[in-house]
Amino acid sequence: MLKSYEAIYENGWLNWLGTKSLLTKAKVIVVVEENDLESNTDQSTKQLKGMAPKPNRAISLEEMETAIQLEGA
Repeated sequence: MLKSYEAIYENGWLNWLGTKSLLTKAKVIVVVEENDLESNTDQSTKQLKGMAPKPNRAISLEEMETAIQLEGA
């Protein structure tokens, strides 16, 4: 079964951007996005603005993580 994880490859290392695999050894397929990383980050932030309503109260990182896991992201 294939699962996707997001990471940034830098100097031979993968820096995980979210949930990372719990496996200690696995065969991987690497797909490289050839866009400029900095401009890509700026564009992603712009795309996210206005997508979700502003919450009534402060939300903890734990609550955000739980919500993301429940959505299957």
